[in-house]
Amino acid sequence: MSETLFPEFLDNQVEASDARYAAILGLSPSNGARSPALWNAAYALADTNAMMHPFDISKPRLAPLISALRSDDRYVGGAVAVPYKQALVPLLDRLEPEAERIGAVNTIYRDGEDLLGANTDGLGALAQLKDVVDDLSSRSVLLIGLGGAGRAVAAYLVGNVSRLKLANRTLGTAHAFADRLGSEVETVDLPQSAADLRGVNLIVNCSSVGHQDGDQGSPLGEHSESLLETMPDDSVVYDIIYQPAETELLRHAKVIGLRTLNGRGMNLDQAVIAFEKANPDLLSRDEIRAAMQSVG
Repeated sequence: MSETLFPEFLDNQVEASDARYAAILGLSPSNGARSPALWNAAYALADTNAMMHPFDISKPRLAPLISALRSDDRYVGGAVAVPYKQALVPLLDRLEPEAERIGAVNTIYRDGEDLLGANTDGLGALAQLKDVVDDLSSRSVLLIGLGGAGRAVAAYLVGNVSRLKLANRTLGTAHAFADRLGSEVETVDLPQSAADLRGVNLIVNCSSVGHQDGDQGSPLGEHSESLLETMPDDSVVYDIIYQPAETELLRHAKVIGLRTLNGRGMNLDQAVIAFEKANPDLLSRDEIRAAMQSVG
């Protein structure tokens, strides 16, 4: 029999009749987040009575929702979307070491009565970049935006690129996180100047600027296209946003002939790892990936 899940907390209506369920928690994941389609393809392959649902939740109701999920044995875990990747940290029982270091989670999974937090964003982004950029280890990178995803990606880029610059709307946040990552990490102002981009041949946007639910425009500001024109011809511009598939930043980069990459592949890779954590021994990693790739 179907029931409405947590009507006292959620801003959308979720009907479920599953023996087990997962959820993606965010401000409005019901508005096009891919995780439910990806996870549900894997559940269908496993032929199990489980489903992932989007949970639209406002911040004041986040803590009581987590308490309710902890008490519901049917909840196996799931994904975390903007803007709660950092806000969820103190609400969980434990964090994996990498999530602890990053200070943000994008995955929740159950261990008995405890809810654990993990972060698979960095692994997903690094895998995508290694596929596209053959000489990643020699690249000089500007990473923009230090929310939960940005912190994860930055943490995984350290040691895999030759130089890393961090830019964030609040410069103090960039300074503090750069200190956590190591002395070789630099910080620059936002928006950037041509001087900030000197030597940079890979831009990674982890801010919400350009997202369908975020601020519109380019994270490089009103002079985005002219700034991109100062970069070397072999430069790559990577935007972890995938809604829309082509942001203003990527459009500007494409116009001047730079290689571009959006966050769709990262979303797939992190989802495969997250599903495996929340549903151990249900499917092999290759089976999970194949099911999720079939979504298109």
